[in-house]
Amino acid sequence: MRQSRTRKATLFAVMAICLMIAGVVTAQMMEPKMTTIKGSVVDMTCASKGHAMSGEWMNAKDDHMMPEEGMKSGCGTMCLKGSQPAGLFDGETISAVFACNPAATLSAYSGKQVEVQGFWAGDDSVKTFVPAKIREGSGDWTDVQCATMH
Repeated sequence: MRQSRTRKATLFAVMAICLMIAGVVTAQMMEPKMTTIKGSVVDMTCASKGHAMSGEWMNAKDDHMMPEEGMKSGCGTMCLKGSQPAGLFDGETISAVFACNPAATLSAYSGKQVEVQGFWAGDDSVKTFVPAKIREGSGDWTDVQCATMH
């Protein structure tokens, strides 16, 4: 009789642990909370260099000031097509660094005011954002094909 109680208690404990593990796994597999952010798409390399050269965000548009060449038209588009890191500029600072740059998508929006749907990847000061969709003005949403885990 005593052995039966011990077995039942052990079985109950094992079942409780299994349920807890299943709950944790389910919570980890939930979809991230999607949000929409606004600003202009920038090439992070040129935007950062421009800020370092002048103390201002002079390269937060598509045309960039280059030290040797002067103003270079379409530099942001060219750099984003070349897979330079991309981000979002809110008019005062870089508000998000994108976790991916599918060149065929983001380069078309260089220097333009956009809305981007996606999710924040962490709580740190880096402000990493994983974009899922982008649009200019009230236009149609375009999917941003970041690599996904399957």
